[in-house]
Amino acid sequence: MASFPDKDAEQQLIAETLDGSSGSFKPLVEKYWGLVSSIIQKYIKNRETAADITQEAFLAAYTSLGQYKHEHSFSPWLAKIAVNKALEHLRREKRSPFTDFDLATAVSSRLSPESAIDERQLFDECLACLPDKLQVLFILRHGLEFSYEDMAYVLDLPVGSIKSIMFRMRNQLKEILESRNRCENAQLSKEQECDVK
Repeated sequence: MASFPDKDAEQQLIAETLDGSSGSFKPLVEKYWGLVSSIIQKYIKNRETAADITQEAFLAAYTSLGQYKHEHSFSPWLAKIAVNKALEHLRREKRSPFTDFDLATAVSSRLSPESAIDERQLFDECLACLPDKLQVLFILRHGLEFSYEDMAYVLDLPVGSIKSIMFRMRNQLKEILESRNRCENAQLSKEQECDVK
């Protein structure tokens, strides 16, 4: 199992890369490949194209590493590059498809297999209920556990706007899931009545 750099080690790798050690960037690519790839796959339907855009995002990160400001963690800075590269590609293609988000490659499992499956199913259900434009916000917050400040940075929106959108999104999801549960319970009751007869 690969050992990934902690925050201090990341800063050291960034400094070494800026000093000309291109090999120091490799552990950062290995650590964040899943995150960048998952964000891009949310926008880009074709997996080969998404892989190409992921490589482009890391190349852009490498070439603009001198612009990285340490007030944000490295992952939101990379996520912003990933979002921008995906949107840039879609503007060139003049389309905006969305695909399934691969949470497994973005976040390591901290749960038992059963809990992870239940959490993944709930995550997928919630994601499927949302309009395309809100799905990325949901992924950043609940899939990648970004702070509101990091989300605002990635999406170039004020923190207040992010909080407001997330509040409305949660209420919308709650209503949808409660409605779905009521329908499922009603269906189950009907089936049980039919079995008794």
